[in-house]
Amino acid sequence: MSEISALIAEIDRYLQRFDSGNIARVREGIAKWRSGARNPVVPQLLSACAHLDAALQRIDVAPLATAIRNAMPLLRWVTYSAYPRDEIGATFADGHAFASIIGEGAPVTAVDFDLGLFVIAPRTLYRDHRHAAPELYAPLTGPHGWRFKPGDPFVLKAAHVPVWNEPFAPHATLVGDVPFLCIFCWTSDVNETAEVITSADWEQYEA
Repeated sequence: MSEISALIAEIDRYLQRFDSGNIARVREGIAKWRSGARNPVVPQLLSACAHLDAALQRIDVAPLATAIRNAMPLLRWVTYSAYPRDEIGATFADGHAFASIIGEGAPVTAVDFDLGLFVIAPRTLYRDHRHAAPELYAPLTGPHGWRFKPGDPFVLKAAHVPVWNEPFAPHATLVGDVPFLCIFCWTSDVNETAEVITSADWEQYEA
């Protein structure tokens, strides 16, 4: 699928701009897996994908935005269903979607690496959580709020400011007025599920 190959190439080209050892790990994974066979997937859109057009209009990296648009008919968007709905909250459960580009459908023994795109509806709290997988977020829109300890204030970060989460490090995202769209990558332990970490201040952000 040339559109998928082109998207992977543009993601890799975009990540070249960042001088980070962790992002270098992501790019090494891309180089390792990009030429491998991709298991067939059935394309799928979810309700949260309605925010993709608004997000793409805000991306100021034209080749990447074009590659995402061209690949859209081939992507399978799903929700992260491992979270109990009452723990992660209905707003996030219904207001997010992600599409794996490398790693989709492959056995963990074959590809312990997951790269893709992640969208969240505006004004949505992605509650505090953690997981075993080391994780890159490379936000293509912004600003959005971030914190790395439950109960801490959120700090605004602009688009194109990568966030790296070490294994089991708590993190949460508070989406601003613009839909959240990012490149995500789990570089290992992709079969280990994430867990929600309770924080007493969720209600004030979800009101």
